[in-house]
Formats: sequence, structure tokens, C-alpha cells
Amino acid sequence: MPDINLTIDGHKVTVPAGTLIVEAAKTVGIEIPVFCYHHKLDPVGACRLCLVDFSPGPPRPQTACTTPVAEGMVVRTQSAMAVQARADILEFELVNHPLDCPVCDKGGECPLQDFTFRHGYPTSRIDGPRLHFKKPIPLSENIALDRERCVLCYRCTRYYDEIAWEQELTVAQRGVQSFITSQFDQPLQSNFSGNIIDLCPVGALTSRVWRFESRPWDMTHTESVCSKCAVGCNTTMWQRRGQLVRITSRENDDIDEGWICDRGRFDYTDVNEPSRLRTPTIRGAKSTWADALAATAGGIKGKGAKLGISLPADLTNEEAFLFRRLLDGPLKGAKVKMHGRTAIPAPAGPTMPIKEIDDARVIVVVASDIENDVPIIDLRVKKAVSKRGAKLIVIYPEGVDLDRNPHTVHIRNAKGAAAEEVRKLSSHELLQNPGGPVAILFGDGHGSEDMNDLASACGALAEQVGGKEMPLYRATNERGALALGVAGWDSLDGVEALLSWGPPPTAGVPTSVRFLAAWDHLPRDGYDKAAVVLPATTFAERQGSYTNLEGTVQFLRPPVAINPPLKEAWEVLNELGAALGLELDYPGIFPIQRDAAAKTPALAALAQTPSPEPVTGPVLVGPAHP
Repeated sequence: MPDINLTIDGHKVTVPAGTLIVEAAKTVGIEIPVFCYHHKLDPVGACRLCLVDFSPGPPRPQTACTTPVAEGMVVRTQSAMAVQARADILEFELVNHPLDCPVCDKGGECPLQDFTFRHGYPTSRIDGPRLHFKKPIPLSENIALDRERCVLCYRCTRYYDEIAWEQELTVAQRGVQSFITSQFDQPLQSNFSGNIIDLCPVGALTSRVWRFESRPWDMTHTESVCSKCAVGCNTTMWQRRGQLVRITSRENDDIDEGWICDRGRFDYTDVNEPSRLRTPTIRGAKSTWADALAATAGGIKGKGAKLGISLPADLTNEEAFLFRRLLDGPLKGAKVKMHGRTAIPAPAGPTMPIKEIDDARVIVVVASDIENDVPIIDLRVKKAVSKRGAKLIVIYPEGVDLDRNPHTVHIRNAKGAAAEEVRKLSSHELLQNPGGPVAILFGDGHGSEDMNDLASACGALAEQVGGKEMPLYRATNERGALALGVAGWDSLDGVEALLSWGPPPTAGVPTSVRFLAAWDHLPRDGYDKAAVVLPATTFAERQGSYTNLEGTVQFLRPPVAINPPLKEAWEVLNELGAALGLELDYPGIFPIQRDAAAKTPALAALAQTPSPEPVTGPVLVGPAHP
């Protein structure tokens, strides 16, 4: 489609056909205030705050969020008519809005505050009594609703309808009495509910986990990556006085589109847990790092196949690289098992990028409940279906979230028989003439499938229909660990010594274990029997990188400083190597990255983009993006 030429406040603008006026104005730095409009939701023109004046057109204010640009259009955002119209709308919005700014969690990053100062009347003409609701309403254990602050922009209800497909929120009553409520007053159950907090342009929806904790200007914020699954959603982590107090989404259209699941948003309070392990212990008594690592080395060295090692799901590439050095040397022959990993083998070559799901005409999801396994991939599939008209086939034994679409073709296979069903798909009518790209997303059925057989069947189907495959790894850095050869799948039964890094093995510590070294950030059941306990850092204190399920390497930036005697994992591995007789003399994270990049082609990005330093000083936070 041809580009469109128009003028906005005297600025010549050229944008693609179909661009809305509000988006065209952003290209020349002109702010048109919005509440209901959001670039990831369908425009509705509900709040009317984006009123502008343009010609040719009717001689009255028009909504910039629903009007596409036209050739030769002249838009005036600062005409007397447009300025007065926006001020009038803000006055109406504030008629019943409470004066909660001193105690509202949105204070300091609230578009309503900012727009009132920039676009509203200097004084209010309203002196009547305000409408009051009961407050706050606990929508769930994580989210509170303050109905008095709501401006009825419907972003939250539209998000549930358009993005999450879950319809958990609705509008009750009519007119001035209207308010947002959950369906049948039931608690929100969605795994994606926290996104409505970021979407809300006022303080109506707030996090109960973060409520009354701090102010934006009282925190520093750091760009990082989520550690809760293999998608690698981009996040912003907020720190105050040495504690992680909030996690919000950070838009990366190639991966997450600005959404994160509730695990990534709310599961961070263990970082601030008062009972955190901070000092090494030997047989329950406080120890130095040198003595604790010497005791650990003494208990695990030379055990061969009698040594078991349990690795955390969020092992970084740098930690995995150092650990590979230990497995090739003094810990050779050890049995290794990684928390949360799938049985999917390492990919033989490039796999389908996440963003290409958008353009798929047919999507096949095999052996995975993606809402729980890789949540944001679930939203991406829903987008392709609802916004782009993709057809959907699911092969899974049980009901899944994607069944909310009445046109989903759900083949309920017997456990272990997914590969057989995949082989039948080449003759399915949806794949006979797909009309465009085919995406084949496959998991491991949580260990129920023969993955060599299933991977072969998915590869053959992709070749037959001209599709692309995406293996759905679950563990945070499973793909990076596979590239380095440490994503173990061994049974730990029968081992006599165990190094448990992260939570204890899912099946528990084997009864055969005579020596246990635990390396964790929290005290767990059974650690009273550990010979050595080493304190670990969390994702909020860690430098390094993750490789997500599509193979993209992304860097972590720690928002929280490490307080001695805690040490970063790469330091501990250096010292453990020395105690085992292997010199791992790396002075910092950058040399590890350069070495890993040189020796592992899948990690070449580590040499191209050095890991950023953490933010240490105060960060000034400006107005939130509307």
C-alpha cells in the first residue's frame, strides 16, 4: 500500500496507509493524550481524550485514535477547538476521581496526572459530592481494584477479550454508575492477569504484592530478562534499598510484545526473604567459603558415576560454560539432571523465530500445554488466530487453554502417541492448502513422549507442508545448556554423593546419598542433613545471559547488589574448580563470555554484545507511556 502524506501542526509527515492519527503524531514527537487507546489493542474511541481538529472533515473535534490518516490531511492538535475539547473531557474524567494522589501507587507515573497538568484546566469548576465505591476490591491475591479511580477506558476488559481470550472482567451497571468487576465476582484465575496493571492508565488496578511499597522516584530500575521459563520475556526490575520491589513488562516485539505472565511478574518475593541463606555452613556451623568449598570438593571428587549433580533451570550460559569445564575434568562421569528441562533434543539447526508465529496460516501445537509451559507463546498463538485468521490444530491428551477458540481442531491422543498423530496430519484438510506459512510447535508431553520419534515426525511434517518447527523447551536456559552439553536428563538413583544446585531434585534426595552439598538461596527441607550448604544468588543479583527457546541470547542485568559474604556463581565455580584441582582463573564475567563465544558457535552473541553493567545510581522516571 502507498504511503500517505499529511501535515500535523505544521510538520510534514509520511506514514503507511492505515496509520492512525495518534500514531502518526508520535513520529514527529507530538503528544496526543489517550486513555482508552493502546497500540496492542483494537481502537474503540471510548474516552474521547484524543480529540483533534482536522480538514478536510467535519467542523468538530474528532478522535485521533480511531481515525486513519488520509492523503493531504491537515491535523491541528493545538487549535482552540481541540484544546478546549480535551480540557472538557479531562474535566469530566475528574468529576468523580478521588484526590488519592498522595497515597495512590500510580502517583509519579500516572498519565492522568500528567495529562491534567499539560492539557486540563488550571482549576476545577466541580464542587459537588463525588461518587464513592467500596475500595479496594481484591480481584485476586495479586491484584486490587479501586473503582473510584477508574476512568472506564476498558483497556482491562478489552485485553481479556482480545489478547487473553478469558473474559474474566466485565462492566456492571450503566451510565455514571458503571464499574469494572470480575465475572460473577469470582477471583481472577488467568495466568496473564497482571498485564492489566501495566495497561491501566490510572491507579485503578494495582499490584497487591507491591502495594504501598515505594514510589517511582524512590527506586532504580534495570532492564533484564525473565527467569521463569524459556521464552525470555523482557522485563524491568525495580529496586529500593537493596530489595527487589517490583517487576514490570518491557516491550520486545520479537519475543513478548510487552506481555509477561503472572509467574514472571509476581514470583519474586523470595529475593527479599529474611530467611535467605547468606553464609556457608559445614554440618550446620558457619564457615568460610574456602573451607566450605574444600569440604564440597572433598565430598564429590573422584566419585565418577556415583556423583549426582542437580542443576537449576535458570543456570546462565556463563555458569553452564564453567560447569562444562568441571564435567570435562574432575567431575567427569557424573550424572547430571537439570530442573524443569524437557526431553527435547538439541536442535540440529536454526528453528522458527517466535515473531514468525504471527504470520502463520496454520499452527500445530503438539505435546504441550503452552499456557503453562511457555505462557507468552500461548498469547502469540492467540494473536495469530484472532487477529490474522490462522487455523489451529492441537495434539494433546487433555483440555487446554486454546480450546477457548471454538474452531480449534483438538486431537486428544493417548499419552505417548503424539508422533503417530503428527504423521497423520499431512493428509489433514487444513494442511492440504494452508495458504501460507505453517508453524509446528512441539513439546515433550512432560516426559510422556519418545522425543526422537516425535521430533522426527514433526520434522517430516514440516518438510511435507513447507512449515517451520519450534521446540518448546521449558527450563529457562535449556537451549543454552544443551548447546554447552550440560542440560542433563540422567536419573540420580543410586548416587552416593550429590551436589544439589538450586531446589532439591524433584523426586527428592535419593536415599543412597551419603554426602550432600546444597547450593541454594533458601533453606529447604532436608538441608539439615547436608554436609555443606552454600548460599546462592538469585536472578535479581546475577550477571550473565540466557538463550531462549528460539536461540536468541539475551543479557541479564542485576538490579540488586550482592552483599558479602554472598558470591556470584561464576566466582564460586572458579573457586570450586581450584579446590578440585582445575584452574578456572577468570577475573570477571566478560572473559568468560568471550571464551564461551569462541568455543561455542551458538553463543557467538556473547562476544558481539558485552553484558551490560547493572544500574547503580538513581534513575529519574518520567511520565509513563500511555
